[in-house]
Parts: sequence; C-alpha cells; structure tokens
Amino acid sequence: MDKLSVLSIGIALGVASALMSMFCALAVVIWPEAALDFFGAIMHGLDLSAVRSTAPISPVRVLYGVLGLGIVGLLAGVVYASIYNVVATGAPVGKSRFSP
Repeated sequence: MDKLSVLSIGIALGVASALMSMFCALAVVIWPEAALDFFGAIMHGLDLSAVRSTAPISPVRVLYGVLGLGIVGLLAGVVYASIYNVVATGAPVGKSRFSP
C-alpha cells in the first residue's frame, strides 16, 4: 500500500472542516429553525431548542469557530495519516513488524 502524505491529508481535512463550519454558520443565519431541527435529527432526535442563542451571530465568533475547527481538522488529518502509514506498512497479519 502507498503511504499517505501526512501534511496533505491534514490540510485537506482542515479545509474540509473549515468549509463545513462556514456552511453550518450560513445555514443557522438563513434558516435558524430548520438548521436546529436538522442538527437535532443528526443527534438522534435531541431537542436543541434549549441551547438556541438569542444573541445575533457575530462574524468574529464565526471566524473563530471556522479557524478552530480547521486547526482541529488539520491535527486530526495528520494523526489519521500517520496511523494509516504505520498500519499500511506493517507486516502480514499474525506477524509483528518488529520481529526478526
């Protein structure tokens, strides 16, 4: 199996996470009730109306969340690709890759 580029996977997941965060913020601004209902359905029917904020959404807070989720995605991608590369280059099942 080919090794994955750790940095490329990290960047790809970071950018994808940041984009999803932006789309989520946009959905909450345009369709607040529908967005809460949708995310409640994703959370197995959890009623999210109790956590709905009455304050307007601040662009600075949205940017903070987008950047934060992008960084978390980058780190998750780096960890994922690193683990994949270790597992993918391992020995056949039943043999330790560290055995002589």
